[in-house]
Amino acid sequence: MKKDSLKQKYLVYKVRQSKDAEAYGNLYDFYVERIYRFIFFKVNSQEIAEDLTSEVFLKTWEYINKTDKKINNLNALFYKVARNSVIDHYRSKKIESYDSDEDLMEKIEEKRNFADEVETKLEMESLQKHLTKLKDIYREVLILRFVEEFSISEIAELMEKSSGNVRVLLHRATEALKNLAGENQ
Repeated sequence: MKKDSLKQKYLVYKVRQSKDAEAYGNLYDFYVERIYRFIFFKVNSQEIAEDLTSEVFLKTWEYINKTDKKINNLNALFYKVARNSVIDHYRSKKIESYDSDEDLMEKIEEKRNFADEVETKLEMESLQKHLTKLKDIYREVLILRFVEEFSISEIAELMEKSSGNVRVLLHRATEALKNLAGENQ
């Protein structure tokens, strides 16, 4: 991933100066697919990913318009907001309680129906299955590096870790994924 382009910086400037919705729409068009894909890999549900993606763009719009802080890396800002939204989603999900076993079974059945509707390639299904078995931090670092194609330094900035720590995480995550893939063959 490259640093923000001059055009993106100009669009952020326009959004800040005049709350230009059209300028923000251009930023949205540029980032929406990548943010959605990032979230989808973490929540594995199209509906939730769509909701969280909308939430990310709303929160980012509010942040850009309410803060005077300089935004050095818009890309990192979008992914940080996305990451935090996913974390908030899982926190609220833990709090959620089910009235009965029937409610729980209904939710499980809804997820199964969704899985039947989604058409993905066999490799993607296999990769996703393996990714869900990894620790959250391993899954996140792999997605950022190999799906989103972030640099080590960008991942470090996003995850608030050192570059060395990210390299170690990436190595461990890769080894864990290899081990999972080897077990299933």
